[in-house]
Amino acid sequence: MGGRHRPPAIFRRDNMHNSKNPQLKKILDDIYTQYHHPKYLGLDPLICVRRFKDRGSREAVGMLAASLAYGRVEIIVRSINTIIDGAMDGDPLNFIISTSYKDKSKSLAKFKHRFNDGQDIAALLESIKITIKEYGSIEKCFGDCMKRNGHQFKSALTSFTGILKSNVRKYVDSRASFEYLIPSPAKGSACKRMVLYLRWMIREDDGIDLGVWKTVPASCLLIPVDTHVAKIARGYGFTNRNSADWKMAEEITSVLRQFDPSDPTRYDFALCHAGMVDIRS
Repeated sequence: MGGRHRPPAIFRRDNMHNSKNPQLKKILDDIYTQYHHPKYLGLDPLICVRRFKDRGSREAVGMLAASLAYGRVEIIVRSINTIIDGAMDGDPLNFIISTSYKDKSKSLAKFKHRFNDGQDIAALLESIKITIKEYGSIEKCFGDCMKRNGHQFKSALTSFTGILKSNVRKYVDSRASFEYLIPSPAKGSACKRMVLYLRWMIREDDGIDLGVWKTVPASCLLIPVDTHVAKIARGYGFTNRNSADWKMAEEITSVLRQFDPSDPTRYDFALCHAGMVDIRS
């Protein structure tokens, strides 16, 4: 396929229930073949996470990177690397585990990324430390949330984000900028950055996603809805919704699940980067 992806009229909104159409499957597979490739990692925060090889660093840096994944990607990558190479001195897991919240705040005092400052990041990193110390890993924490919520993804994610926030409530109680870092589906948010993090962790290591977690199936994942995915999904008729909310994410995922029930978010990276290339062309 070419650089731009204008949905054919046959696949526009009035045909959204035509999701098993083989022609649509071919279009999606062509987009996947072209864009699900490591050469596009330069336009993705994942490039910062892939700097590290050990699972603990990938799990922790992944949480940081996904939480900051809003705005222009070049600025996102710069912000993440500023933290890794500055405050963390290139050793993120050691920094997270061995420093106190006070020391984290001091090291990050000059940091700023759009809505968030060093205090927000210090709280996020401290929450990661507390989670690892209590559960052994972030994966085990999320897995426990899945078990306690009957393996219902939305409920598990609500519990998971609640834990991350409650860990550091005494430091950032009701601080709106910190709340923004850890979106919850409780109020209908698409939670793009949280489900993006889960996609990175859970999908197999295919040169894009990381396959760090082994106990949560990819079949439960929800597609992270950003402006690029939302635009393409509306064009292909996967959803009629105008708001990029949890319901839109569910609608899009339900269509994609028909093509790959065990891995419904496999097209996400490709769709997102097809949209990014389209805008930048």
